[in-house]
Amino acid sequence: MGFIKFTKGTSLSAKDRKALQKLLTAEKKKLQSALKDVDASLSMLGGAKKAKKKKK
Repeated sequence: MGFIKFTKGTSLSAKDRKALQKLLTAEKKKLQSALKDVDASLSMLGGAKKAKKKKK
């Protein structure tokens, strides 16, 4: 994802605002799906650790 720097007094046109909103929404979806993958991995690891503790 690119970095956009805003300065004081900068205003976006409606077209730019919609494009930026679309970009941010897409990035948000990517991050949320990545977070779900991480959560699933952590829960699997946590479950494996808990299962090992119970066996001992």
